[in-house]
Amino acid sequence: MQMLRGFLSEQRRKHPIPPMDGALSPNSRLDSLEVLDLDVSSPDDVATDGHGGLLISSGSRLLVANGDGRPRVLTTFDSPVSAFARLPDGNLLVGLDGNGLAHLDAQGHTLHTASRLDDRPLTGITALASDRDGGVYFTVGSIRHQAADWVRDLMECNREGLVGHWVPGHDPQCLRRNLAFPNGVLMEGDGRHLVVTESWTHGVTRYAIQGGAQGGMETLIDNLPGYPSRISAARGGGYWLAIFAMRTQLVELVLRDQAFKQDMMRSLAPELWIRPALASTGSHLEPLQMGGVRKLGIRKAWAPPRSYGLVLRVDNSGAIVESMHSRVGGHCHGVMAAREIDGRLLIVSKGNHRLLAAPLAQPTWNPA
Repeated sequence: MQMLRGFLSEQRRKHPIPPMDGALSPNSRLDSLEVLDLDVSSPDDVATDGHGGLLISSGSRLLVANGDGRPRVLTTFDSPVSAFARLPDGNLLVGLDGNGLAHLDAQGHTLHTASRLDDRPLTGITALASDRDGGVYFTVGSIRHQAADWVRDLMECNREGLVGHWVPGHDPQCLRRNLAFPNGVLMEGDGRHLVVTESWTHGVTRYAIQGGAQGGMETLIDNLPGYPSRISAARGGGYWLAIFAMRTQLVELVLRDQAFKQDMMRSLAPELWIRPALASTGSHLEPLQMGGVRKLGIRKAWAPPRSYGLVLRVDNSGAIVESMHSRVGGHCHGVMAAREIDGRLLIVSKGNHRLLAAPLAQPTWNPA
């Protein structure tokens, strides 16, 4: 037992999960937000359509919601939409999981495509950000797996992601390689820096852009309590950061135990692995059942989370200043994006098929 305690203590020193206190203190703010009345299955990202409506990606479809009932389909693809961005001219750039990039006009008609990068298929696109000149920066979570197969990439502890740049009509270019599942990208207001999230290192990095070539880098956040997804600019300075799942001591231990992990992956279906998830199914076959025992019909909110909802507000230095949670037993898990649109913060809960709206308040901190 003493040996086991020593092993676990050593691993905690090497890979500490930060405590949920201070600005990270658990709450139920996400569960108290307005849920938009939109019948959308597995929404993945959201943007303005430039005319008072919303663009929403869902499966292989790009939808338009104008607040007048059920969203209409703008266009449908042969592959799932894993990322998209609206350009300043109203055109769209779409990442297709397993099928590259597509440049569309505002009506959804394809203008250009790119299906290869460095003589190999362009797959696994996780996020896009306009460069404001008609091009786009993009992240590829892994060149080994498609974006939807993120949990396998996590279990394999891969570092095969990249950041690239594409100008429609030209070949995509790779800017950074060997990243641990980059899952969000933002070009800062100065036009000289990219901010990139890396899920498997639980961090956020700022890269300098020098005429399209890679420049210097700075670690903005190095130890988040969960796996970050997309990042967006916040009014008054700083960022909104979506956390799509939480880290746990048990998952961290499994990731380091190669023999157990490989046997688990070989002998069990992925939904039964000891792993994070976008949503809990409630099945009696899921791991960690005894960690969240119900009493009086209520699951313990402080139980080890298989799925969780978390949105962070981060200042320009990388300090977390605000958080919104949906804890164990909540209904807003698997948050993929949080974006300010038309005076509201719109939050995409892919795990629970919801689009949430939060009123925007002035920051309580000095962004300078």
